[in-house]
Order: sequence, then C-alpha cells, then structure tokens
Amino acid sequence: MGHYTQLSMKERCHLQCLYDMGQSIKEIAERLGRHRSTLYRELNRNSDAEGYLPSKADRLAKARKNRLCNIERFETLRRYVIDKLKLSWSPEQIAGRLKRKKSKYSICHETIYRFIYKYSKGKLYQYLARKKPKRRRVPAQQKPACRYGNKRIITERPILVEARKYAGHWEGDSIIFSNSNQKPVTTLVERKTRMLLLIKNKSKCSDEVMNNILLKFKSYPNVICNTVTFDQGGEFSRFDVLEGQLKCGVFYCHAHSPWEKGTNENMNGRIRRHLPLNTKIDTVDQNELDLIAERMNTTPRKCLDYRTPKELFLEHYKRICRTWV
Repeated sequence: MGHYTQLSMKERCHLQCLYDMGQSIKEIAERLGRHRSTLYRELNRNSDAEGYLPSKADRLAKARKNRLCNIERFETLRRYVIDKLKLSWSPEQIAGRLKRKKSKYSICHETIYRFIYKYSKGKLYQYLARKKPKRRRVPAQQKPACRYGNKRIITERPILVEARKYAGHWEGDSIIFSNSNQKPVTTLVERKTRMLLLIKNKSKCSDEVMNNILLKFKSYPNVICNTVTFDQGGEFSRFDVLEGQLKCGVFYCHAHSPWEKGTNENMNGRIRRHLPLNTKIDTVDQNELDLIAERMNTTPRKCLDYRTPKELFLEHYKRICRTWV
C-alpha cells in the first residue's frame, strides 16, 4: 500500500463535479483511485452551507497542515514537555501524567511525537529511549529450542506470575560495558510494580553475582522475593544460592529468548540512557547505581496508570517498608 497524500486541487475539482452529478462516493473513489473514506473525510471537513467548493477546500486543508500544535502554541506546555523529555520521560509518560493531574493542557502522546519529529528544531528525539530519528517496528522473532530442559524453564513457572496480580516475582539480567565486560551490573525488576534494583559486581563469576543478589534481597523483607527469572547466562547458574536461603523459585528463559523476560529487557533499555555502553563502570560506585535506580523508580509509567514504581511498591508493602517513605 502506497503512502497517503492529500487530494490535489485537480482531484478536488473532479470530486465536486462527479458529486454534483449524483455519483456515489464509491464510484468517485474508483475513478479517482482513492479510498472512499478519504473522500468522506474530505467532504465532511471542507463543506459548509454553500456546499463543497474545491478552492475553499484546498485553502482549508493547507491551513490545517500549517497549523501549529498545542505544544507550539502554549509556552507553558512546551517547557513542561521539553523539561520532562530531558528527564528521560517518554511521550506516553508525559501525556499520561498530564491526564492524571487533570491538566488543562492534556494532550495525546502522538502529539508529543509529532512535535519531536516535525516542529522541534532542537533534535529532541535524542532524549527518547532509542534516540532514533524515526520510529521503527520491532520484527517478530522465532522462539528457539530450550537449552536447559524442562525442570527450571520458564514454562514451569507458576501461572500466577504471568498475571502480575501479586508482587514478589522478579526478573534479572546483566548489562555489560565495552571497556569492562567482565564487571557486569545486575538488574532486577519486580514484574508487577516495575521496582528496579541495581547491583555492581566485581566479576561475572556466578558465585559473586548470585551472592550479591542474595545480599540485596536480604536487605529487604523476604516476602518480596517469591520467584526470580533469569536468562541462561553463566553468571546465573548458581540457582541453589537463592533457592537455599531465600526459599524462592528460580527459573530460566529458553536459550536465546530474552523477550521471555520482557519487563527486564525493557528496563535495561531505559537504564542504558544513564549507563551507556561506553560507561567506565570502574568509576561508578554502588551509591551512584542506587541514585539511578531511585530516579527510575520515581518516574511515572504508562503500564502503572502513570503511577511510579516506588508508589506502587510502597502500596503493596506499606506495612513492612515504612522506612522507604
């Protein structure tokens, strides 16, 4: 299917002539090589008490095309959008938060995307998660065979984990850096609340990584860890470290299937905005990682109805996490 283009002046003249002759919209659409919905929209938008006039319709269409969006028209709204983009908020988070606050400037996230790509001269797309000048679709990937067998594979994970009805089910992964790929940062994301924990490791040794995860979880109430799902990376092979002391279930994705723990993969993409591949991780300490996690945990998420992960996490654990407030 070709790209959509607006009607030309010549097409508008033909439309008026054929319509006045009493031909149906379907017949006119076939003769002009246009979809009938295009013609219905043209007549509805550009007709008035005098009927449909091609010259007037053409003028109205050009005026709409050149009309500024609300973000361009209102300085307060424009500053709000740009400031939040610079804080790494997505267009959906910005629009959703405005709606939740019942702001008089409530807008659609698509309007923000149009502003970023069409109206803005400051290359604001650089503040988006992927930093792409154009939005692209992610191709579907075929599910590969399992490498571990069925005992601890994700398909054996309790069904209630998929429903996200209860908190306490985590997904874990590692992010590495070009100048130090043997010192990964472990990312842990709670599936229901999207609460994030970041852990710095001195090596990729499984004993090091899993013991650090254990210590992190032990600093919080045991109830918050019921299951953990990892990929099949060697740094996560010591599942007995967690299962033995936390009494939680450890599960693994199928081989080469990171999308099976999509909550964590999505979060890793967000983390890369603060810890890009070329980060000198040796110069980043645990306190800095905690600050990054805190910033992300206090950013509203569309999937949480524009609440923040920390708000939802505290809602579930308000009795045992009072010190977090």
